[in-house]
Amino acid sequence: MSTVVQISEAVSLAFHGMGLLAGPEERMSVKDMAAATGASEAHLAKVFQRLVKEGLVVSTRGPRGGFALARAPEEITLFQIYLAMEGVPRENACLLRRAECPFGSCLFGGLLADLTRQFVGYLREKTLADLRGRT
Repeated sequence: MSTVVQISEAVSLAFHGMGLLAGPEERMSVKDMAAATGASEAHLAKVFQRLVKEGLVVSTRGPRGGFALARAPEEITLFQIYLAMEGVPRENACLLRRAECPFGSCLFGGLLADLTRQFVGYLREKTLADLRGRT
């Protein structure tokens, strides 16, 4: 059975990988994060390259290298991570991906927009520190 709310694998990996970095390790290699999450090292590396580019994490090369948060966990919201990976979510997204509804109005009324607002609100309120119980 699928879930109602779906986020991309890239966003999920970003949330979980950065959640690991907010823990006691504070710096981890892609290999260690992949082992902890069960993710592909290649996909995780691409996700973290994007997060570096967006200024949410920093990377260090070498035997003691890896990824670390660019700011304190209390300063990074889940919404910032989502934005880095997916961009701004559309409130009025059509499930058919059409500009105009073939039924004149959405079968779901305002439900999809309400769910999106609630989801975005949650992401804006939660920080990485919240995920790790550090606030």
